[in-house]
Amino acid sequence: MKKLLIILLSTPHILLAQNDVNNHSIEWNTNLLFESSSLDKSFLNTMIYGGHITDSIKTNWINSRGNNNNVLYSEISNGLKYTFERNKSTFGFSFADRNILNTSFSDDLLRLAFEGNFHYQNKILDFGETSIRADRFQQYTFTYRTSIKQVKVSTSVSYLSGNHHLSYIIEKGSLYTAPFGTSLDIAYDMSAFATDTALLNPFENNGNGLSLGLSTEFQFKEHTIHLSFSDLGFIIWDPTSITLSADSNFTFSAIEIEDIFSFNDSLINENNIENDVLRTNNESFKSYIPATFNFKFSGYGDYKYLNKYTLGIQGKWQPYLDNTPLSFKKIGQGFRESNFIPLYYIQSVYTAKYCDVITTLSHGGYSSNTNLGLALSKGKKHNLTIGTYHLEDVLKSSKAQAVSIYFNIKLQF
Repeated sequence: MKKLLIILLSTPHILLAQNDVNNHSIEWNTNLLFESSSLDKSFLNTMIYGGHITDSIKTNWINSRGNNNNVLYSEISNGLKYTFERNKSTFGFSFADRNILNTSFSDDLLRLAFEGNFHYQNKILDFGETSIRADRFQQYTFTYRTSIKQVKVSTSVSYLSGNHHLSYIIEKGSLYTAPFGTSLDIAYDMSAFATDTALLNPFENNGNGLSLGLSTEFQFKEHTIHLSFSDLGFIIWDPTSITLSADSNFTFSAIEIEDIFSFNDSLINENNIENDVLRTNNESFKSYIPATFNFKFSGYGDYKYLNKYTLGIQGKWQPYLDNTPLSFKKIGQGFRESNFIPLYYIQSVYTAKYCDVITTLSHGGYSSNTNLGLALSKGKKHNLTIGTYHLEDVLKSSKAQAVSIYFNIKLQF
């Protein structure tokens, strides 16, 4: 035991004593993102701060997009990272606290929530393919980067400490209202999962998980090619978690009351109600975190305002449930259920007198909008970067469908 203790205490000093250790760095990262494919900032402000919602506002929210799919995505994360180099290899250790909300729902669900079913007599409202996923977890990551025959390779492995999870997955759901409301037919197939709320202790552990990352970078003529995936992982939640599943059909018939004083429960029991037993258990389950896949190539331009440029495509993978084995079908399911469409982007860097100006033009993501990003970066050895992915929405005020800001400070010594 004494020998082991001596080795553990002396190892950092041995590493730092090497002459080929050329730099250490510490980074702080903050990222705040809210993105919607349909609802704008006025909806968010009304939900948070309250206010009167008129019928015209409801109609505008429902009809704000031409498609039937509405996506809301939000992430707030803060992280600290330490790296050092030795023998042309880079080692890194990082910690991040991540809060993620990912939802998808139909226009019919908005109609039902905002307007009720009175205006949809003799019609079917379809609220299937609805998903609500909320996660909070802490991510502890070790990274290793090196060069192999002019190819830069980086790997990462993360331990995920699950704090809280809540999800509702409605694969099929519908509501039919008969004329004059004489009957209602409701059918749905739903799964729900929840852990302890963990409100008093934001770092309480309710689950454990693992994620992996891999990237390669190499030169092709005058360009740099980059291929990577990151955060490909999952969390297995504690057996005390609640799982719920239901596949039910309800038919409610109107009740005619001739004498209010003769009203009794038998009138209700005469209604035709078919309901499968609601299955609720306390058991462990697995959820996935959003994984990122990235392909890009970059080079240098001969123009003053185009010192460096990058073209790329990005995708996300996050299936709802761990309900099928790994296969090509499962891979396609994860991309589809992530609520993320391929993001195409072009980025350029202009070196000004006092800082680097980084501009990005992108299309896709959690919406099908075209977005303009802008960041200012100051310093080489000690660097400060602040930017946004959605500059155009800053000018739209209440009509903005996205809000984002990221902040990075890096110190080298």
